Amino acid sequence: MEQKATASTKLVTGNFVVIQGDINRRIGDGGASLWKKTFNTEGRYKGGAAILMLMVKGLTATDSDAEVKINGKSVGKIYSYEGANPNHWFTQIINIGAGILKDGDNDLEVEAVDLPNPSAGDLYNDFYIRDVVCLFQRED
Repeated sequence: MEQKATASTKLVTGNFVVIQGDINRRIGDGGASLWKKTFNTEGRYKGGAAILMLMVKGLTATDSDAEVKINGKSVGKIYSYEGANPNHWFTQIINIGAGILKDGDNDLEVEAVDLPNPSAGDLYNDFYIRDVVCLFQRED
């Protein structure tokens, strides 16, 4: 049964923003040691649920995970696939807690991951991300 919004109820819908499309972004020695991107969630439902979905490949030479922050707050990790084929893409989902997203611009940061036995010029386990999407609730 469809519920209609009244003066005492609010209509909450879902929306999404593509933060990074299908262009691969390298994080590590051959790219950025800290990848940053700004994205907008204008009209978001205050305290509403949100998730971050992304594709990752190459995080296979270590058992360490990549820290993910939004607006300077840790929201989760991109988990490594130690020993997996470094050419395979994997989908990961991170739950974004209430109160993290702003109604407007937000800053996403993904940190590089140290290698277990680094050497000069090879400090990080290079990996790639693409298809980064934030799904969030918005108030209409």
